[in-house]
Amino acid sequence: MMFTSCFTILALLAFLVGANAACATCQETLNVDGVTYELVTSSWKMNNGNVVCNYLNKKGDEVTCEYTESGVFRDGNSNCPQSSRKEDFGC
Repeated sequence: MMFTSCFTILALLAFLVGANAACATCQETLNVDGVTYELVTSSWKMNNGNVVCNYLNKKGDEVTCEYTESGVFRDGNSNCPQSSRKEDFGC
């Protein structure tokens, strides 16, 4: 009985990790026309699973990029990359 319970829990955890593999994440910096923007916040939208990345440069100009869970650009500034990087460790 104990073996079955442990096996079931491990199988469930493995499934959950695999289901969330390779999620979109924000780049640490963006280079726009020779100006570097640094990531100040990133958030996950609960209603659609999208990732929102907010960047600032030293003058205070802001760039906001929104990506789908799979890393495809969805909304935001025209200077945003068309795809985000992805991490294999899950969301």
